[in-house]
Amino acid sequence: MIDKLLQRFIPTANEHLSDDRLASLFCNELPLVEKLVAKRHLAKCWHCRVRQGDLEGPRADRIVELYREVLNSEDLKMSPQPRAEFAHRLERHIQLPPRRWRVVRLLKVSFIRLPPLNMSFVIFGVCVVATSSLLMFWWQQRAPDISANSLLVQAEKWDSSTPAESQGVVYQSVRITAPQLTVERSIYRDLQGKRSLKQMKLVSTQQKLKDELARAGINWNEPMSASDYQEWHDHQHVRADKIERAGKHLLRLTTTTPDGSASPQSITVRDEDFHPVLRTVALRDVGTVEIAELDYKVLPWSAVSEDVFESIGNFAGSTRASGATVLHLPKMIQGATPQQLDEAELGARLILNQLHADSGEQIEIRRDKDNVQVEGIVETDERKRQLQAQLRMVPHVVASVQSVADLKNSFASAGPTTVQTASMPDLPSPLEISLHAHGRSVGDINSLAQRFFNVALTISQESKAIADLQTRFAPEEQRTIVVAATLSELIYSHRERLEAALKNERALLVEARVTTVQSSSFGRRTSSLTDAADKNLALSRELTQTNSPVTRSADLIIEEMSISLGDLAAAANDVYRKSPSDSTLSGKK
Repeated sequence: MIDKLLQRFIPTANEHLSDDRLASLFCNELPLVEKLVAKRHLAKCWHCRVRQGDLEGPRADRIVELYREVLNSEDLKMSPQPRAEFAHRLERHIQLPPRRWRVVRLLKVSFIRLPPLNMSFVIFGVCVVATSSLLMFWWQQRAPDISANSLLVQAEKWDSSTPAESQGVVYQSVRITAPQLTVERSIYRDLQGKRSLKQMKLVSTQQKLKDELARAGINWNEPMSASDYQEWHDHQHVRADKIERAGKHLLRLTTTTPDGSASPQSITVRDEDFHPVLRTVALRDVGTVEIAELDYKVLPWSAVSEDVFESIGNFAGSTRASGATVLHLPKMIQGATPQQLDEAELGARLILNQLHADSGEQIEIRRDKDNVQVEGIVETDERKRQLQAQLRMVPHVVASVQSVADLKNSFASAGPTTVQTASMPDLPSPLEISLHAHGRSVGDINSLAQRFFNVALTISQESKAIADLQTRFAPEEQRTIVVAATLSELIYSHRERLEAALKNERALLVEARVTTVQSSSFGRRTSSLTDAADKNLALSRELTQTNSPVTRSADLIIEEMSISLGDLAAAANDVYRKSPSDSTLSGKK
């Protein structure tokens, strides 16, 4: 709908962007509306994205070089006589009026020129929008066309929708709010129904609330059960049901009874799948109690503590045959499938990527036949707790992250250790020789060298991450929806970082370049993304190294690095062209 409106009011919305518009977008000179239109077109058109990368990279470098050559070749000095004559003519012809008023210039806002519109068409469009808004408001507020029994039947189907052969544990977090008590509980349930929860001793106030809820037909260990609500509902001979919308995609059934210890009761479900998310009950001796679901997911057995369920020996599911007692033991938990391990590894990588733990921190990911191991060292205990809390949410992922304080404690308990030192030669680097000859300070040279190496290392890491993601996981036709979506999001994030690093290195090359090298014969050109990144990192080391004698000048190395950046940009664009769909390019659906 939005695209059709843009095509009607902005006819050029789907046309390819010209070089002038791309340059204005790059320099942040486009008006707000034109900027939004240009960005929307770039998100869909890889041709314009390739041209944008070329315009920001090699073509920009060529313009800068051309400008530098023109400045060096032109002689802008004027002889004294024409200069004096020009100044005299300026004084004679230019008369500046006295400044009496302070003029305040308002910000000039330019808009896209729209074609002239027919007034009747505008009025018709306003009426359509207003009518659509009123219909949408009426649709959200109207009473749902569903009976109480149908709603409860659908909710019961959701309760029993888990296949009997499924293995794992249902984890549900709920908050129970009473007038003078608030309890947050973590509830676990065996999907196969073979293991029961351990009985936990409650404090007196919680035990009293549990007993009151039981009288109202609410199970303490399954407080959101639609089956329990249906059973209580059917036992009320005189009742009044009301169904209304409780919010976006939420339906609430409220049942009122004249008799009984609990009235009224309500259950709120999602209208997409009828999953219960909220239940309330008015207890005469306690008041209104609200039970809200905070979280719901299915966990593997490896993610659940052994203290949650009764041990197998205490399982009360025995039968007698031929005078002997036979225990029905649960089946052995099978190892994770390759698809589950792919989902686990990609989920862990996405968490580390979003927390910026995959760049700059010593984190490693290993896979075995049963789970994914995430190991590493971080600076602080707070950072360790942050990573572990997020990684625990992913099934089949085992996090083993240590802080620097943990390592210090382990070294202290192990006793003193022997540290050996080695000296390295400290020779001037090609960058230092070149910039020092042009009057740059030692501090500036060292800072520039460090930035060169850091950005080259980032380019190498991001390039290898993209190549690893594209080659290691299952082919596209064998991927699950979760694997495909997570993989697309990761590739998009790594390519965004790669583009930012390439832009930073181009700026560093302009800052470090002193002269222009005419020769461009530097051997074989690279085509692979990882090969181009490795070559760029090697050139950065050569430019900034201080442990070996200089063999080439900084100008030659910088010129070759400029060519290497062009190879990197072309290889990164090739990654876009080989991607199966736009969803892989943008990470969005």
